[in-house]
Amino acid sequence: MFGASEVTIDGARYCLRTYNGGVPGPTIRVAPGEDRRIKVDLHNTLTTVQGREVSGQEGHEEPTCHDFNLTNLHFHGGHVQPNYATTDPADPCEGDGCASEGRYYGDNVLITVAQTESARYRWDLDEDGPHHEGTNWYHPHIHGATAIQVLNGAAGAIIVEGPTDLIPEVAAARERVMVITELPLSNERTRPLADGESCTEETLSVNNFLSVTEGMPIQVNGQVKPRLKAAPGQVERWRMIYAGTPDEMAIKLHPARDVDCADYDRGTVIQLSQYARDGLTMPRYYKNDAVWVSPGYRVDSFVQAPEAAGVYCLVGRRVHDLDGTPIAIFDVDPAVGAPTSTVLPDEATVGAHSPPVSFMGTVDGVTREVSCEDVETIHQRVGLLMPPTPQTSPVALSDGGECDPHAGGHGGGHGGGGGEDILADVPVCECPAPNINCRKFEHRRAWGYRSDRVGVVGTVEKWQIVALDGHPYHIHINPFLVCGNDSNKEPNFPHWRDTFWVQAEDGPRDVLMHFRRFSGTLVQHCHKLNHEDEGMMEVIELCAPDDLECQCLGFDESGACISQAGCYEDDLQCQFAAAVTTAYPGPPDFDRALCGDGPPGPPDPPAP
Repeated sequence: MFGASEVTIDGARYCLRTYNGGVPGPTIRVAPGEDRRIKVDLHNTLTTVQGREVSGQEGHEEPTCHDFNLTNLHFHGGHVQPNYATTDPADPCEGDGCASEGRYYGDNVLITVAQTESARYRWDLDEDGPHHEGTNWYHPHIHGATAIQVLNGAAGAIIVEGPTDLIPEVAAARERVMVITELPLSNERTRPLADGESCTEETLSVNNFLSVTEGMPIQVNGQVKPRLKAAPGQVERWRMIYAGTPDEMAIKLHPARDVDCADYDRGTVIQLSQYARDGLTMPRYYKNDAVWVSPGYRVDSFVQAPEAAGVYCLVGRRVHDLDGTPIAIFDVDPAVGAPTSTVLPDEATVGAHSPPVSFMGTVDGVTREVSCEDVETIHQRVGLLMPPTPQTSPVALSDGGECDPHAGGHGGGHGGGGGEDILADVPVCECPAPNINCRKFEHRRAWGYRSDRVGVVGTVEKWQIVALDGHPYHIHINPFLVCGNDSNKEPNFPHWRDTFWVQAEDGPRDVLMHFRRFSGTLVQHCHKLNHEDEGMMEVIELCAPDDLECQCLGFDESGACISQAGCYEDDLQCQFAAAVTTAYPGPPDFDRALCGDGPPGPPDPPAP
């Protein structure tokens, strides 16, 4: 159930959009096995249209309008069918919320679950072999309202168990699932419930887009600075899900100087042994004083409580809070009882269950053993770009006045806005803010492009991810192999991820994309969710090798395929964006043919 619920946090009452009435939502746990399936019936209990403005660069861009009460669901970390679950005569979808022809939805984030409506999902975990084990999560992914809904607390853990869970030392460790959120409780735009006031759709507490673009207090499992208790010497297994935005955060465990962590020993750190990132076990431990996270990250670590009783502070440091703020208190107390385990799991034994970083794949038509070192060609570049903030006053998005998400020209995401109106004032020779490869999600939709990028099922490509500033890059369905890098924040040896930080100072990041089995439509985007809502997202279609209609926007005079990532002949902004992408990090050559005229309206798509 997705709807308005009263939630008490840190002594104050709030009316929030939540799952099943709580922050976070229920944890979904899947035991080891074969042919495992997760079924979710999502029902949107909201009844009203909440048309609200979304404005890029913290209010400096022209606002667009979105309905904050539409929703849908994303399995973040799932390697499952992207559009619809595979038809199973023994398990047809029946009742409200099914897709056409009695099918369940897969991890389909391009559908809309409107007010009072439902959607039925089935995620077949082991359809492409045993699903990778680890810590994943679920959250809404409705373009234009993703940030506001996640920052209302609509998120929950999905734990997929596997061989690592059966290692005796791992099984004996005490497990903690920590859903770390950044609800904007202290924001001036957030409205707690008054004494005696009921939670209704008219009294929602977090309903202004600008409130989710600023650093906020951290909550762990819906609590501000909760106390966690452990026996001396206890080995614990921490599954941390960073469901916040827009901040990066370095998390450290320090000895306290008082019982409530008002002060702590900054020079002493209890080390955490990180063994998995983004639900994927790594070949070896990554040992660092800090667990560094960006929005969307999951980090699994082993930590051993000290032998002596004491109080320890789990401290989060963010750009606007460099000294750090305790986000949880860790009490080591003999009164808890005997520890369940005092033996840290063996690094080699755990690492043996990691996905291989050398594997069989097809690169440029040749099937062979593949690794980061022996794929030299950069097949695609992804540029997450945020142009400098305009020297104008920010727009003040109203808390009370509503806009019409279905009126033309507002870029209302899935179902709102009109093509020519959206494009009417788009400068040809400028990159919109924010964007991927100088193109904005809404603009491509308004032109009627089928997709923004394609991949061919069964192939491996090396992609280069770059950023103008800094962004957590995330792709759905297929995780990617991060190649060796010089990061001082996270593992710099090859390992698998689905979300990874890129920043201009570090230069390009090379990754291997392995498009395994599933064809269909998915997205990639910045996981600073306010950036995704503002347009930093692309539609990717994974095509069968012989499906040229899927792969090709059209064909040139010689009959060669023009990729769906290409441009219509009259789309001058797209052509400028292609020049920017090719020239990055330098500026493109000035082209008067492109920049001398404004863009026309969207043409009819060409015949394949």
